[in-house]
Amino acid sequence: MRLASSELDEFVIECDRRGGPGDELCHQYWSNFTFDVKTKINVRLDPFSESYFNQQIALYREISGREIDQFSNEHTIFDVARHSAARNPYDHGDPAALATHLLRLYTALRLAATPRGGKLLDMGCGWGLSSEAAAYLGLDVTAVDINEDFIRLVQARSDRLGLGIVAKQSSFDTFTSAVEYDCVLFYECLHHALRPWQVIERMTSLMKDGGRLLLCGEPINKHWWPNWGLRLDPLSVYCIRKHGWFESGWSLPFIVKCLERAQLSCDVIERPNDEIGTVIVATKLGGDRVVLAADWLSRNASITGAHLDNQFLVVGAEATITLQTVVGLSQPKLIAHNYRPTGVAVTICVGDAEPHDVVLANGVTKMPLAGLAPGVAISIRSETWVPAVEIGNADQRNIGFQISGLEIDQ
Repeated sequence: MRLASSELDEFVIECDRRGGPGDELCHQYWSNFTFDVKTKINVRLDPFSESYFNQQIALYREISGREIDQFSNEHTIFDVARHSAARNPYDHGDPAALATHLLRLYTALRLAATPRGGKLLDMGCGWGLSSEAAAYLGLDVTAVDINEDFIRLVQARSDRLGLGIVAKQSSFDTFTSAVEYDCVLFYECLHHALRPWQVIERMTSLMKDGGRLLLCGEPINKHWWPNWGLRLDPLSVYCIRKHGWFESGWSLPFIVKCLERAQLSCDVIERPNDEIGTVIVATKLGGDRVVLAADWLSRNASITGAHLDNQFLVVGAEATITLQTVVGLSQPKLIAHNYRPTGVAVTICVGDAEPHDVVLANGVTKMPLAGLAPGVAISIRSETWVPAVEIGNADQRNIGFQISGLEIDQ
């Protein structure tokens, strides 16, 4: 089924006639769906640029048939009183579907490790399931949504159940707070933001040093765009046309770049299973001690002579690491791991400074990097060894040592 924008009203009518999203007859109708896009999108443009953004807004107009107005288009009409009195905010008829939501949420909240009584900001809280889940765990929850009826629902249920949730109506782009939060949660909602990178920067300003920003249940893929853009699957096209929702999606490298632009260090947990999907835990740099992990270095530095292997950069005989991202670099230290039973001789040099010789003992060594700044290379020469020969494991590589990250004091 190939559809043009002129056929989308009939498409929505037929979807609803077949029971709408979630009905098997509707899903059968969606099989082999393709939307023929007329709007020209130049994917070689800077994805953060106004030119690229304006092209995606033009595509939104083509699919939705309207101008974007999130305050009116994001308003969902429902029976607030009935949902307030129900066992769960959806008044859900399918326990398995509800359990999937809870599985995603509790996985993300476990990974965030926010302490009991910590302050959590639930952005785009919607029906409030995420807020109730966080409050059940003992967190102090502020719930925010653009839809005033959702806010009425969340507050009514919180008052009835004694959850202590504070619900506030606001958009992603206008919410402000004098409170600093331990955790900011986006569950199935950041993809409605027109410019998610700006929203992330605003949320980071509301977080405590060391606080966590959680992304869970978000559409992370490269099916349609190398960076970001409106999703073109039948459900997304249906929602854009019928409701006027902004249904975007991003590639994993792009959304990580958005987070790291805001001085957040990302831990990406890619699809522990298909039901949970990808979870991102992004930590705000700050506090007395921050560690930029090896995977952060792999994304934000130009690296030769070393490769990422799980949580380590494995260094060979010669390597260079040149940071490309501006971060606070007070008293930086390279966290080196030596698994050889004996020492590994290493020479390290930062920029044009004098080389420094050190023997890495077995275990962890933190090497100071005075003078480190973006664009300044860390040059490394290392003695090498073969683990299979010296400790009898299966690793036949000729390696020097491993790096788990960069420690900085704030």
